[in-house]
Amino acid sequence: MRAKYDVVIAGLGPAGSVALWHLAKKGFSVAGFDMRKPEDVWGKPCGDALGAHHPREAGLPDPPSYVVKNRVTAIDIYSPGETTRYRVYGEGYIIDRARFGKWIIDEASSSGAEAYFGARVVAPIIKDGKVAGVRVQLGDQVKEVYADVVIEATGFSRAIRARLPRDWPIYEDIHPRDMNIAYREIIEYEDYEVEEPSIIRIYLDQTVAPGGYWWYFPESRHSVNVGLGVQGGMGHPNPMTLYREKLLKHPLMQHPYRVVKAAGAPLPTRRPSNTLVGPGILIIGDAGYTVNPVHGGGMGYAFRAAYYAALAVEEAYNRNDFSEQGLWGLNTRYMRDIGGKQAALDVFRRFLQRLSNDEIRFGMEKRLIPEQDVYYTSSRGDLNISVVEKAMIVLRGLQRPSLLAKLKLVADYMKRIKQLYMEYPEEPARLREWIRSVDALISEFEAKIEK
Repeated sequence: MRAKYDVVIAGLGPAGSVALWHLAKKGFSVAGFDMRKPEDVWGKPCGDALGAHHPREAGLPDPPSYVVKNRVTAIDIYSPGETTRYRVYGEGYIIDRARFGKWIIDEASSSGAEAYFGARVVAPIIKDGKVAGVRVQLGDQVKEVYADVVIEATGFSRAIRARLPRDWPIYEDIHPRDMNIAYREIIEYEDYEVEEPSIIRIYLDQTVAPGGYWWYFPESRHSVNVGLGVQGGMGHPNPMTLYREKLLKHPLMQHPYRVVKAAGAPLPTRRPSNTLVGPGILIIGDAGYTVNPVHGGGMGYAFRAAYYAALAVEEAYNRNDFSEQGLWGLNTRYMRDIGGKQAALDVFRRFLQRLSNDEIRFGMEKRLIPEQDVYYTSSRGDLNISVVEKAMIVLRGLQRPSLLAKLKLVADYMKRIKQLYMEYPEEPARLREWIRSVDALISEFEAKIEK
């Protein structure tokens, strides 16, 4: 281990390992540190689903077959009571997280990157008003490792970010209502075969998963990743309790099976951090809230943030400028390309979490947002105005004026916040003014949606 690198990465989950890969391929001296063991890399419990387009969009090769457990062709979304099913087609994978992560890290190592496991990043090193490195605990020793740029990718623990000066704009905590608490199990059936194993399933039900959803993602004909997420900060029961008391009553869980793995974790479900850049530091992945707010999926967004982080590092080296301004390219690329969609979906998420089971069921039964537009909304962050107009006609005839008004309001605010992100500032000096505009728009929406 050197005392100084071009770049140091804290955390080697989906965000950190992809950044490691890109930086190594570009020829930088880069070291990554992760508290987990090599066999448990990418160990965060989740649904393990990944869209096939995400690696390609982040400049990665398609994954080799040995890191993929199952290939997905569509998602089924069920209404409360399962009276209505949407089928949304799209190619994807259920991945073996440990193998996928090891594949990327091994590829990075073959290009000169250094990866250290069982290494806990305990604090940033701050000198002359910038992050200059990290303190890492390896066994009983704490070592100081310096770098021109530090990338924070420690996930929801935010090991570095939580220890930055609170007057730095990049220090930004998360409200409990903007996160979900998830619990999932990997199960293997004894003699039951999963129907349509290439279709993953999402169930909307405010009694089973309040403020979230529960999922059933086949890994094979006999193995399934099943779990639920519950909105935080609302006083809802523990997700493990809901899993055992509610979800296990579902017919799919009545067949004999054994539990292979079980775990839970918190995750962000909100728009991205107002800034992903600080002096000498970049923040990506769950640490920077780069996730899809509607379902909490973060791998695809983490990949893209990591790719843009590598480009920002490259630009900073070409200019020999590792200040906020020198690294600002991560912000402008991410916010305009993905952040605007993410913010619009955050507005949509706030609307969905307020709906009752009856409203969700009604909306799906009447196809207020048809199947073909579900993917459009979730991928682009737009609520198709023509769809809303058609829904307004339907709702007038069915005497649902309050739902009509809310749907129109949501479409309007999704468009407005997305436009704000297209106008993301070119320099740090204008950031605070922009943040005030975003906060004001969100507060305005919250006030109106409650009426």
